[in-house]
Amino acid sequence: MDRRREAILQTEVAQKPNVGLAHFLTVATNQEINLMNVERIIEVGVAVKDLDMATKVYSDILGAKVGVTMNVDMYKMRFRYCRLGNVDFELMEPTAEKGVIADFIKRRGEGLHHIALKVTNLKESLSFMKQKGVSLIDEVPRHLSGDDNNGSFAFIHPSSFHGVLFELIEH
Repeated sequence: MDRRREAILQTEVAQKPNVGLAHFLTVATNQEINLMNVERIIEVGVAVKDLDMATKVYSDILGAKVGVTMNVDMYKMRFRYCRLGNVDFELMEPTAEKGVIADFIKRRGEGLHHIALKVTNLKESLSFMKQKGVSLIDEVPRHLSGDDNNGSFAFIHPSSFHGVLFELIEH
């Protein structure tokens, strides 16, 4: 057990002497999870072949609010957010035969691509995950626009989370 977790346990034990050890382990684990700085699920990435058709399904059937279409030349894709509540479905369509989304669709078909978590400090989150033995695709944050002002992101390898690709985003 690391020092920070021990300190959390000792503080909890001192404050609540009549509560069992299982409670303290749970509290320590929950506080340790907070070291990841996760605020919430911010988006769900969905790879699609036809962005306009997919948008129609999300807006007409689910009632999602439709955002603008954005091109991302470096990934050879375009995307549009469809918001439900406080979660965006990032519908992503390839714009070329080769590229991140085109290759994904060829391998796995249309569907869930990633889940994005909003974090308060991306560098700390990546450091924490690396310390825990998580496989990172990005060991340093990426910046879509080339600077820190528009936020940063990093991907976590799906092998660490049972096949789920996670994206961490800091705005």
